[in-house]
Amino acid sequence: MNKITLLLIIFLASMKTLSAQNFEGVIEMHQVTTNGLEYDLKWYIKGDKIAYELSTKSGADAVQMRFVPLKSSNSMLMISGNTKTEIPTDKITAPVGFSMKGAKLVDKGNSANSYFKSVKEWEITTDKMIAKVEVTTDVGINFAEYKQFFKSDYGLCALAESGKVGFPLNITIKDKVGNILTKTTLKKVTRMSVSDSFFQ
Repeated sequence: MNKITLLLIIFLASMKTLSAQNFEGVIEMHQVTTNGLEYDLKWYIKGDKIAYELSTKSGADAVQMRFVPLKSSNSMLMISGNTKTEIPTDKITAPVGFSMKGAKLVDKGNSANSYFKSVKEWEITTDKMIAKVEVTTDVGINFAEYKQFFKSDYGLCALAESGKVGFPLNITIKDKVGNILTKTTLKKVTRMSVSDSFFQ
């Protein structure tokens, strides 16, 4: 009886290990907003650690910053050059007019993607916008655990609200008239070992 119990515990532990986050690498995206601003986004993912780098290339106004959600201190670490600043999550606010209230998430089925095997297409609607989001479940991040860090991205907020595990790849957000508010496009996925230095 004890041997059976031990084998069951080992089996369950191995299942948990297999279902844990197994993607390690960098996911690169490009984002364009309704006011013409363009950003490059670079996500660093390793186990249960995530960080993202935001950069623009607009001459004198060029910006490069990295953000690391710190669940242990409930703050977002912002790194710009050699300067590190911790921002408490209660200081992170959604833009005026941003709301997930009454949001409906509809699974539109599978989508093709050259980087990941399992990709779903979602449609998220609110009274102000319609978002089309491609989500891969091959990158097993539970954004419900990061809800307090991301309060202005419909794709990430939808993942957090749904409680589903995954990572948004391509996102197009339109207003009810059909004008594009934000478009995020997947550029490149690199599976590689990511240094712990990206998360501190």
